Amino acid sequence: MQTVSNVLNLVKTAIEPALKNAQIVVDATAGNGHDTLFLAEHTPANAKIYAFDIQETALTNTRAITAEYAERIDYVLASHDKIAELVSEPIDVAMFNLGYLPGEKHCVTTKVESTMAAVRQVLAKLSCNGVCVVVAYPGHEAGAQEAADLEDFFTVLPKKDYTVGCYRLLNHARTAPYAYVVEKVR
Repeated sequence: MQTVSNVLNLVKTAIEPALKNAQIVVDATAGNGHDTLFLAEHTPANAKIYAFDIQETALTNTRAITAEYAERIDYVLASHDKIAELVSEPIDVAMFNLGYLPGEKHCVTTKVESTMAAVRQVLAKLSCNGVCVVVAYPGHEAGAQEAADLEDFFTVLPKKDYTVGCYRLLNHARTAPYAYVVEKVR
């Protein structure tokens, strides 16, 4: 079992310094609430967290696992492509954990159009030294298209404004999940 090299564990460790002073945080894909919980546990008590998902089941699961932090979490039943409309403040940290809701039908997945719109919105609202993490799952058709479009997009971001890193497991299948970490540098 992976401990250090697990993609999600690695990106969570990578963003911990940014979370220490974060005031506005977005979990763009709440899912079963594990990332929302991580964000709540690692941000200041006065930080506001937005947890987006299109599935009521996901938000119900997220509410249950984050009940201790509910007073500072807005649970938003909406697509992440509504972030610009629903989050008025600059964003300090955002997380996208793409794909489908674990334990549910795989036919409901994030879609390339809404994901790309949401990522663009987050980057436009990202504060200086703000961080956006995107975990891609190229092992299914919708995820493969998202991963390809994200790579094309991130590759051409102006380096004077953003630093983009990619973490992949080189000795695993090309369809294994991998992560992008984007930091706004000015």
